[in-house]
Amino acid sequence: MVEITDETKCCGCTSCVNACPKGAIDMVPDKEGFLYPKTDVGVCIDCGICNKVCPIEHSLLNANGKLESYVVRTKETDVLAGSTSGGFITPLAIYVLEHQGILCAATYDMDFRVKHSIICRSDELSSVRGSKYVQSDLGTCFRKIKRYLDEDRLVCFVGTACQVYGLKAYLRKDYKKLISVDLVCHGVPSPKLWDRYLDYQKNKYHSDIREVSFRNKTYGYHSSTMKICFANGKVYQGSARVDYMLKSFFTEIASRPACYQCQFKTLERCSDFTIYDCWHAAELVPGLADDDRGYTNVIVQSERGRQMLEKIKDFYHIYKVNTEQAVKLDGIMVMESAVPHPGRQNFYVKMDKCSMRDLIHEFIPVSKRDLLLERAKIVFYRLGIYHFAKRLLKR
Repeated sequence: MVEITDETKCCGCTSCVNACPKGAIDMVPDKEGFLYPKTDVGVCIDCGICNKVCPIEHSLLNANGKLESYVVRTKETDVLAGSTSGGFITPLAIYVLEHQGILCAATYDMDFRVKHSIICRSDELSSVRGSKYVQSDLGTCFRKIKRYLDEDRLVCFVGTACQVYGLKAYLRKDYKKLISVDLVCHGVPSPKLWDRYLDYQKNKYHSDIREVSFRNKTYGYHSSTMKICFANGKVYQGSARVDYMLKSFFTEIASRPACYQCQFKTLERCSDFTIYDCWHAAELVPGLADDDRGYTNVIVQSERGRQMLEKIKDFYHIYKVNTEQAVKLDGIMVMESAVPHPGRQNFYVKMDKCSMRDLIHEFIPVSKRDLLLERAKIVFYRLGIYHFAKRLLKR
């Protein structure tokens, strides 16, 4: 029977919920808004399956063979513009869908809550593009994925490392038609914090929200910002320097307890692909010019991954690179867990007691310098001299 007494020992992967033969387990939010499994003891039959499929209790072997690393960018300009980095997922997903498969990845629902959804059509792919720095609700996706796999359908699953490990632990066998992609993770804030942030923005702009982009490339890949489009036509943009949600994420004050000692922070993983941001493409690939539109670092973890990349390689600009160098330059979070902010515990306590603005300014304040730099960026951009000013400041 699942009984969470130490929150650092639960990553919220839902493997136990999906595996329970009696449906005795539900995911229930705690005071911070993170989902944890809760067992109905009146329904539970003590079969022990929930414990057997827990990826934290029973770690899977990481090694899949010799690793290969690449710097990758999609050749589709529109896809690249809408992607957080180099747009690796879309061509892979298109291949899967064109071969009667399905994609399972994080999307927004009608209220912009983050959840994993089953994608069956290529016209739905835009919903999975872009980062979503919130823990997604996986619901019963694992059960659905198993049904597709048992029907001999091709399935691509994209999630954080713990979610991929959770899926593999739940399946308890190797399916040859499962392609798994893990996203190198910085830690996940709670859905409750995300709801508070959205309410703050809606109240501030007196409008419902129509579109959200966590890392929009208006100012380029290296200066991506939170962008929110409102129903009244107004548009908000703010970098991690001033945006309350991004600042909470990058200061590591808002992550799930398990993220601070993540056991899935290994170079070799059970996935087929590991992907993460590529900030140093020009250093990794001699002669490659960084045009500030974004690249993705891809670690091919398995023979299945190598075979799949061979099938879709013509859809990318792709450059083989040294794994050690790529991880050293861009992949600090491949191996390292989030470091807890000293105010982390009180941050979530105060979240229910004060406004979003007061919460941020008490624990991770936005300085006057931050506001000045952000305003200068907007002015320079409107004058058409943003990239010139940026280069000038770097000298």
